[in-house]
Amino acid sequence: MSTTLTKITILMSGLASALPAGAATEGRDTTSAPIVWGFLGLCALIIIAQIIPMISNLRKQSQAAAEQSKSAKHLPL
Repeated sequence: MSTTLTKITILMSGLASALPAGAATEGRDTTSAPIVWGFLGLCALIIIAQIIPMISNLRKQSQAAAEQSKSAKHLPL
């Protein structure tokens, strides 16, 4: 078991050191970077615009459930 673990460790460390060598090193001059960042910003705004009402609705539902459970505790059986 120990030799298998040692072999796996050596293999993984070898792969981890070799992966950055395979990365592309050429630089590209693209002028589309602001467009891409603008698109990503727009996507983030859409997601945030959907999450904020969801969180407020969740808070309202949890408050309503807490009030309901309080009233259920006080009712006689």
